[in-house]
Amino acid sequence: MELTNRQIYIISYLLNNPEGMNADHLASKAGISFRTLQTEIRDINKSLQDGAAIINVGKHGYAVRNFSEKARETILAQADDRQTMLMPEQRVNDILSALLFEKDYISMEALAGKLFLSKGTVFRTIENSSVLKKLVTVNRTKGLMVDLPEFQKRQYLSKVFDRESAEIYAPNVSAKYKGLDGIMRTYMAKLFVSHQYHVSGEALRSFRRYMILSLIRSSLGYTLEQMDHGLAISSLMNELMDIIHSVTGMSFSESEKQDLQAKLNELPAFLIEIPETRRAWIAEWEPKYRRFIQCVRDTFGLEFSMKEDEKQRFLLHVYKLHQRADYGHHISNYYKREINRTYVLATQIVLSCFEKAFGFKAHETEVTFIALYVAMAIRFKEKPVPCIIVTSKNPSLVWPMKQWIEEHFPNETGRVMVVEHYLWLNKELRSKYVPEQDEALILTASASMALSCPEAVLVKLFALDNEYELISKRIKEIKKRQRDREFEEYVERYVRFKNVTALEAEEFKDLPELINGLCSDSVNPGPDKEDDFSGSVEGNHSSPDLKPVEPVKMDYGDEALSLSSEIYEFVLDTDSFLVPRVHMRKAHPGDENSIQIIYLEKPVLYRGTNIRSVVISDYYTETNEMISFYNLISEILKPGKIDELRLSL
Repeated sequence: MELTNRQIYIISYLLNNPEGMNADHLASKAGISFRTLQTEIRDINKSLQDGAAIINVGKHGYAVRNFSEKARETILAQADDRQTMLMPEQRVNDILSALLFEKDYISMEALAGKLFLSKGTVFRTIENSSVLKKLVTVNRTKGLMVDLPEFQKRQYLSKVFDRESAEIYAPNVSAKYKGLDGIMRTYMAKLFVSHQYHVSGEALRSFRRYMILSLIRSSLGYTLEQMDHGLAISSLMNELMDIIHSVTGMSFSESEKQDLQAKLNELPAFLIEIPETRRAWIAEWEPKYRRFIQCVRDTFGLEFSMKEDEKQRFLLHVYKLHQRADYGHHISNYYKREINRTYVLATQIVLSCFEKAFGFKAHETEVTFIALYVAMAIRFKEKPVPCIIVTSKNPSLVWPMKQWIEEHFPNETGRVMVVEHYLWLNKELRSKYVPEQDEALILTASASMALSCPEAVLVKLFALDNEYELISKRIKEIKKRQRDREFEEYVERYVRFKNVTALEAEEFKDLPELINGLCSDSVNPGPDKEDDFSGSVEGNHSSPDLKPVEPVKMDYGDEALSLSSEIYEFVLDTDSFLVPRVHMRKAHPGDENSIQIIYLEKPVLYRGTNIRSVVISDYYTETNEMISFYNLISEILKPGKIDELRLSL
């Protein structure tokens, strides 16, 4: 019986719900369309044996029939072994959302029954989720409960609530949500724009969800703690409340108004124009921005600046971030691990300099949002591709071609050279005056020249627009060759591999302890802490005067690094864990920039990811190779690249 992971997931879900499952809900849980679900079930039934089948049960959708005890155990065991829940984050969200709607303890069995999961699945999900382990209180006799203040429950609920899932465990809540959402959706966007408060669609949906859940929880008897932030209720908020009251008859308490106004104030906004009311905070944050620039210069030796409009957008983002930090809120970032991988240097700059310059700490999920602004400010142009126009025609005919190249590819191409055909044919002269053939974009209007040089692009003198795609493709090919050549050179210079067997890994309790041991074995003794700027296992880089909360010492040889309870971790989207470290200067003559890739024979589960490789980098700022060094790290961390390197080295 050969089944895919998705098929095993579908069967295991139905086995845990023997009465039948609504087809639309099952498709939603599997992350597929209804038509794909029908196809999968047809294929499953072809693979099943001994009369077992998935049948249509009318309004319930689908159910399993004639599964023997052995077949049932086999499927559920495969589901556990393969971790085939396609959306583990969704499963975590469902469990947390269901618990947030419980006012008292609920047993593991009752919670599993609500969610149509097995008790074992609920238990394993909680055990494997750092979020659930942090938030859920477990009592052996009473059961499970989320013991948080009501306003914090709303914060979490606005992130994890799924109205489709709520149809199963809280149908009344789901119905209310759909009704209120339909009402608010029709007018909220227009109100925001009319009040010149331009926010992203994602932020608008988040705020709408928060308002709706606040109304629902108020109607269910959940009482918000008395709070007064001292905020003025804006005209936008008053208008929202008036419309809600006129349509639903429901109103908010003063505490709820303050809570909602705080939530409204912190929404990330687009800076279309700067009214007079905003110029004050722009001026207030300007000195902190200059401190940030100076910190990057002192720590990394990098000069960067933002254009005026980019700086204002950046400061607006930081201003809103500061408001969120004041109220203990933060924005979810589902692209965090991908940004970590793509913009390693920018993320590291934020981790080391942001808190020192602006005076407050960015939450883990918010760090990479700031890093994207920094990445755009420190972007460096790639080495331009030289362009050679080889011609035997009158020079005046060639100048329009030269001008066209400079206009259409100003950033991709460097100096445009015009070379006479006879000079090109003379190898001695060509080697003296012309760059390497495979390094340059070669254009010609001569068919004979194009035949003698396969690298050349044959164009018509006054019809280059027709050849734009071909020229663009050739430039990309040349740049790829350049990058591949540089990559091979840098890998040879910096990268070293080390395999860790399953037996060696078993000596350690968890991933941080394992990395601790790996670092102590792989890194030359560094300088004293006050002279060194080193990243922790989590990539949390602190200057000496920034003291983490409740520090825990982890020994990296002679370097004692501090980890705080609120840590940032370079867990990537490619089953890798990054330990980037920057040193202000060399402590020993043998200290060199290096990248060590630790390949784990047996992956280690950490924060919901099976970590297969650990990348430990050491960079010394004296070497002035930062851009090429971090470009190499970003290239190594691309999906599948580490496996390629492991096989080639």
